[in-house]
Amino acid sequence: MNETGHVYIGLPAYNEEIALPRLLQRIELVRASMKQAVTVVIYNDGSTDSTAALARQWQARLPLVLLDCSQNKGLGAGLRALVEFAVASAGDDDVLVVMDCDDTHDPAQVSEMLVALADETDVVIGSRFVSGASVQGVPLLRRITAFGAVALFKTIHPVRGVRDYTCGYRSYRVSALKRASARYSGRLIDETGFSCMAELLLKLNACGCRFKEIPLRLRYDLKPTASKMDVGNNMRRLLKLLVRWRVRGFGAAVPPSGR
Repeated sequence: MNETGHVYIGLPAYNEEIALPRLLQRIELVRASMKQAVTVVIYNDGSTDSTAALARQWQARLPLVLLDCSQNKGLGAGLRALVEFAVASAGDDDVLVVMDCDDTHDPAQVSEMLVALADETDVVIGSRFVSGASVQGVPLLRRITAFGAVALFKTIHPVRGVRDYTCGYRSYRVSALKRASARYSGRLIDETGFSCMAELLLKLNACGCRFKEIPLRLRYDLKPTASKMDVGNNMRRLLKLLVRWRVRGFGAAVPPSGR
């Protein structure tokens, strides 16, 4: 069993001035109950509201790093920036937790993820499709999209131990991110939209990472703003990504590395 070190909670944020303070308050409570050191890392994706200003205010209350981008570049850029920060700044035994910044994910589940990571696991996914998951307030079209993504992956590119390929609530061992970053030489995340979550999962799988899922508690009914996802475009990009990997053979997993 491997102990986890410092925990970095990565939040890709775009115009989240309403949700961000609520989420940071919840993280503050969770942090107080954890034995690991916790740092929040916010990637501000060119927000036009007070997201960045609020993040700076919270630096007086929490260990918080702000990665500030003046231009909106999409979720892929945010995920890439958070991963690159962890690869450059964190130790091998540290953990990067990435969660949505809209207060729909429960930060209390970070502790559950760390327990799952300790069991020879590289990536833990908050899954909507395992027993015990609770999903509230998700629009019908989003639910259909999620089930469609599962069907696509299981048919075209299944990954052992994974049912939920697109959920943004995940914990990564930094050692696994470093191995994958070295293998892909700065091209670990190329996708710009929500399909970046699937891209990173496929590339980590190709590096022999071990995956585990825990039941996700998703409160979409708490989301204070409209969704930023273009559902149709997201599904098209997912399909193109899967077909491209299948045809080119980039997705064949190598044997899991020893520890």
